Amino acid sequence: MSIDKNLLVKYQQAVDELRAVVLNLQQYKARLLEVEKALKELEKTPDQYVYKAMGGIFMRVSKEEVSRDLASEKELIQVRIEEFSKREKLLRERVSTLEKQLKASLSASSGTAQ
Repeated sequence: MSIDKNLLVKYQQAVDELRAVVLNLQQYKARLLEVEKALKELEKTPDQYVYKAMGGIFMRVSKEEVSRDLASEKELIQVRIEEFSKREKLLRERVSTLEKQLKASLSASSGTAQ
């Protein structure tokens, strides 16, 4: 029984890349939820100014400015989520194809060994 080593390496690399993409996607989705929650809380406050963490200090900033920054960050995160989702789909297809090729290679090698 001999498996094509090159095919196995490609499969393992694709699986590793897929894991990394899924992890990044989860992190961006979690950040998106944080930003959306912050925007909702910002809408609730009647104050014109809020405090924003900047480095190791809190600065008094206008509510509008923070809202604009968060909306911009939300847009960027949504774009990244879309990019990572597309990449995840392509990688899943690639892993599936490589998996089928590995199974075929394994079947062929075990068939010739008999």
